Amino acid sequence: MPDEPSFVDVVNPTPEEIRVWAYSGAFEPMQDWDLIIADMDNMELLLELVGDRACPARKYLLDSLYCLVGHSDRTDPRLLSAAQAARTSSDAWIAAWGRRVCRVADHPSDFNRADWCGLDGFRSDPDG
Repeated sequence: MPDEPSFVDVVNPTPEEIRVWAYSGAFEPMQDWDLIIADMDNMELLLELVGDRACPARKYLLDSLYCLVGHSDRTDPRLLSAAQAARTSSDAWIAAWGRRVCRVADHPSDFNRADWCGLDGFRSDPDG
């Protein structure tokens, strides 16, 4: 069992604490931590870590990335800019996320929170 990373405040982790945890192989530090880190301030870091095939927490963080969209203002320029860039990623998971964000930005009435945050939603089919 890997050593558990430490956090100054587990409900307000720093980017470095998230990064250390992501590569540690440790279990989530608390229930619903994927929701806690699903924050616009962590979006670029989440994209980076999800895009790294060597990251042991890649799938877990993909869940956070999808929940971030489900709980955010989908007109936020930071989100739209990141999604535009993600669409052309060589990583299928990142590219699918980018296409999906752009689709709901272009067609807001198509947004369904369960697609983004539900267990059977988009995050269960990251390549689709």
